[in-house]
Amino acid sequence: MGILFLSVILLGSCNRTADKKEREQDSTDTITSDSLPKVIDSIAVPQQEIAQDEPIDMAISKIVSAYNKQDSKALNSYIDKTIGLYTIYRPGVQAIYVHATSLDFNHPIPEYYPYSPSNFSGKVTFGILPVYDCGKEAWNKKGLFCNNKQHPTELSQTAKFMNEILDSKISGAEIQKLKALDAKSYRVILTDKNASLIFHITKQGKQWVLTVLDRAYGGCDA
Repeated sequence: MGILFLSVILLGSCNRTADKKEREQDSTDTITSDSLPKVIDSIAVPQQEIAQDEPIDMAISKIVSAYNKQDSKALNSYIDKTIGLYTIYRPGVQAIYVHATSLDFNHPIPEYYPYSPSNFSGKVTFGILPVYDCGKEAWNKKGLFCNNKQHPTELSQTAKFMNEILDSKISGAEIQKLKALDAKSYRVILTDKNASLIFHITKQGKQWVLTVLDRAYGGCDA
């Protein structure tokens, strides 16, 4: 009886061991390759290409082209919403500026001075800017020019004169902001007898943006 009892115990133990191994084998079999986390080779993943800086001459040409085509969408893509666009014009003896976030060809600033396009389609020349002779009512040279060696001061000087002559109450902090904008800008002049275009282009991040439209220079009525 003792031997029989030991045999029953050993047989039960063997069965439990066999069942445990079978359950472990079943558990292993259910883990398929599809259920395992996939390891991605980071070298094989294409990286997003870093945007390259747009050359200043290309940006100038695109701004001029958009202006001549009266393409508001294309032109406004070059106006940074945080900086905006300063339009300088002369309603009398003294030049003033108006600040906006976009340009509308149907509503010029000032309203009596339409945005007239030119037929220019040439390249940008870097160097000394052309000068307008009020006596001859003509520019001393023709073409599209950018002075990329000297920063303009027309915007901050206009603000200064607006305070001194018109008592405009422009704050010192605002004038310093305009000086800082001048300090990273370049002046561009497209000479045309009937449709000259004068603007400032400024580097903002990786993009050149249109910041000032000067509609005062070249006007000798006052």
